[in-house]
Amino acid sequence: MKHFKNSNAEWFPTLYGQQRTLSMGGGTTAKEPERADLKLLLIQPGKATSHHFHLLRKSWFYVLSGTLRVSSSFDCWQQVLETGDALELDPGEDHTFLNTGTIDAQVLEVGSPGHLPHDKISFKAQDVVRASPPGRFWQRNGGFRLKAGGVDALEMACLCHNSEVDAIGLELDGDNWSQRLARLEWIKRLPQQMSLFLVTHLTQPRLVTAILHQLGCDTLQWCGSANHQALPTLYAFVRDHGYRIVHTLSGSHDRCLEEINRIRSWTFPLDGLIWQPEVFATDDPIIHALEAMNIPWMVAPIWWRDDLEILKKNKNFIGIDVRETLWKKQCGDAGMLTMDPEKIQLWLRSMR
Repeated sequence: MKHFKNSNAEWFPTLYGQQRTLSMGGGTTAKEPERADLKLLLIQPGKATSHHFHLLRKSWFYVLSGTLRVSSSFDCWQQVLETGDALELDPGEDHTFLNTGTIDAQVLEVGSPGHLPHDKISFKAQDVVRASPPGRFWQRNGGFRLKAGGVDALEMACLCHNSEVDAIGLELDGDNWSQRLARLEWIKRLPQQMSLFLVTHLTQPRLVTAILHQLGCDTLQWCGSANHQALPTLYAFVRDHGYRIVHTLSGSHDRCLEEINRIRSWTFPLDGLIWQPEVFATDDPIIHALEAMNIPWMVAPIWWRDDLEILKKNKNFIGIDVRETLWKKQCGDAGMLTMDPEKIQLWLRSMR
């Protein structure tokens, strides 16, 4: 049991007003975060909190006094909160609070885990256009490229970098994408000569662009299966901010052909396509459909095949996207996958 006397807890100035911490903990490292923290926010009339979301933290807000409007610019919703109202936000849900009343609004916030420096993603730079040049995937003049998927650790990424792999994929998919993003802090220690692909199903333009900026990626690779109506808007926004765009074709044969026909109707160009076949054959009509698109494309093989040489004769074929099972090996009885430098070298030789 812990008993705290917080009647004299210090108020700290903020851009929106003031804040005081009522819990006496305070996690400072990812290894030993505080289980939860308790804060009191005082938001002045007409002022707003920053626009942000948390990777791991789940937050509960209770309005003690005042009137607030909380909104999400990524998911396009807003909600008015008055005295006595409560709000629960999950990891990954962006938000900002605006005091729309005439008096100070007081809000009690409980969050778990406690605040950690790497957990809060702010969007001050959400409209900053990418200024640095793209990585070597896009700098190559001719020749075939190799992209490695399933990279989830610094050691693996460094192996790919030192082997002169052209690009790696950072996968943020599924409901736990924010937890995956939290585990990618190591990417900031990686030399930025490779291209970094953000592989995701997310469709909110500002959210996706902010994550691209946060990770230092140069390319969006969309791999979802829904919300296709949102893709033209997403792609146009991402392109306007200086990022490359690659679209993934996956699923059944008929589904891939339908996807190709859908892409034809879009009025802006893609930088590339990646075909992930369920069954691979070099005489597949999908290959002819891809050629007719006149867009650079890659294939994600399902196993090692010598007939990749045939694909190299196609004018728009630019390389392969190696799935993790084809460049990793099993380690131990648990079936965990670890990197295999020899396999990487085999794939590189097949593309050079």
